[in-house]
Formats: sequence, C-alpha cells, structure tokens
Amino acid sequence: MDLVRACLAGLLGLMLAAGACAQTSNSDNGRAAVLDTLFAKLQSTTDPVAAQALEQAIWEQWTMVPDPGQRQLMLRGMAEMQQQDLQGAVATFTRLIEIAPDLSEAWNKRATVYWLLGNLEASIADICETVKREPRHFGAYSGLGMIRAQMGEPARAAAAFELARKYNPHIVGLDEEIARLKAQAGPDSPVDPLGCGQRTAGR
Repeated sequence: MDLVRACLAGLLGLMLAAGACAQTSNSDNGRAAVLDTLFAKLQSTTDPVAAQALEQAIWEQWTMVPDPGQRQLMLRGMAEMQQQDLQGAVATFTRLIEIAPDLSEAWNKRATVYWLLGNLEASIADICETVKREPRHFGAYSGLGMIRAQMGEPARAAAAFELARKYNPHIVGLDEEIARLKAQAGPDSPVDPLGCGQRTAGR
C-alpha cells in the first residue's frame, strides 16, 4: 500500500494546489467542454510531465465554482484543510453542499476531510455522491480504493482502483496494487463493485 498512499498524498496535494486557480469564473457548459478535452488528452499523452500538467488542470476545473458565494466557501474549506482545521472544513463543505448539492467537488472535498479524520464510512458515502455527479473522478476512486483495502475488502478496492486507472492511466503504482488486490480477493467479485450502488459503479 505504500505506493498507493504516496500516490494519494500526491493527489491531495494537487487538489489543494488547485485552489490557487479556483478563483477564475467559468460557466458549467464551458467547464464541461474543457474537462472533456482535458480527459481526452490525459488518455492519449505518453509524456509524464504533460500528464501531470493535465491532472493539475483537471483538478482546477473541478475546483472552479462560478458563483462568488460558493467559490468563497470552496476556498475557505480548502484553506481550513491546509491549516488542519478539519472540523471547520467539514462545516464549510457541508454548508457548500447544502447550497450547491450538484457540485461534485464539494462532496469530494468533504470525503477527503472525513478520511483525514478517520471517519471511513462517512468518507465512502461522500465519495459515492461524488462519482454520481462526476463519474470520471479518478481522485475519488483512488481514495475509495485505499479505504476499501484498509477495510479488508480487496475486490472492491481493486474495482475502485481500476476505475481510477480507467480515467487516469498515469497514476503511479496502481497496476501493481490492482494485481495484488485481485490475487488477494480470488475469484469472488461483489455484486456491487464499489459498494455505492450499481449506478455509481462507473461501468
């Protein structure tokens, strides 16, 4: 799990660094088009430097919030995460979710905070809400894979990591971790691969 933990730490760093560009306004339709282009490039690139830049750009798009009030809450919550005010971050992201329940990154941010607090069930619930709204969220799938592995659910962990790899084939260490988890799980596979309900399995 060391490689995956290091990878997830990198994803968390990218997520927080995206706040530097999150103040830029962008329409939902425009953001969707930009994300489609970025994901297409992420699939096709073979350059690790370009892949990292594309990952950063995708995180920035996920974090952008056109509404000024919502953007202020997003930035406040991210600042609280950086300052290790995790309870404050939960409260801020909860408020953002109440105002903008369709904002996938609000759910993902709170899922990350719950994970940092050790509340795995709450983190899983928020990850499931994240991928309902953004089925390509490789960061959410990576976090879910780590949590499922930690909970002793190798088949579901492998399924989550496979989806992370599907949408971002450049995450270091996932191939080896998926192979290890599949060997550990054996031939059995859960009916609900992620434990989120079939509609959120991203398949």
